This record gives sequence, structure tokens and C-alpha cells, in this order.
Amino acid sequence: MRLIGDWLCEMMNAELNPENRPPTVAVQALVAEYGVIRVALALAGLIARRRSVPQRYEADLSDRIRRDIGLVPLPESRKYWDL
Repeated sequence: MRLIGDWLCEMMNAELNPENRPPTVAVQALVAEYGVIRVALALAGLIARRRSVPQRYEADLSDRIRRDIGLVPLPESRKYWDL
């Protein structure tokens, strides 16, 4: 009985939330507004695009994490009044 209640709650929430619609509805709306060719070209452009890898810096890790994984802490940066 508990499973049926959970299922009904999920179903009711899905009906109240319009964001839980299938992707086909969104694709049909895009095709209706822009046409099949423009939607297909946009999809092909997304597939062909290379994803950029975010650049990593040494300072991304805190000294505590660096110490925990066996790295030496970074030297303290210069203060603006030392410049």
C-alpha cells in the first residue's frame, strides 16, 4: 500500500510541474517555431563542438587538502602593500 501512495504522489507532482514533460514535446515546439533544418543544424553543431576543459590552478586546492594528499602547502602570496 505504501508503494502505491508514493507512486501517486510522484504522479501528481509530475502533473503539477510542467518542467517534467518529455523531451519530444520540446523538440516538436522547436521544430514548429524554427523548422526542421535549423533544428537539425543546431543539433549537429552541438554534437560537433569540442568541449573546453577548464584550466586548473595550483591555488584551486586549499592547503588543508594539499596536506591531506601529501603535497606541500603553497607559499603565502605577496600582499598588495609589498608590491
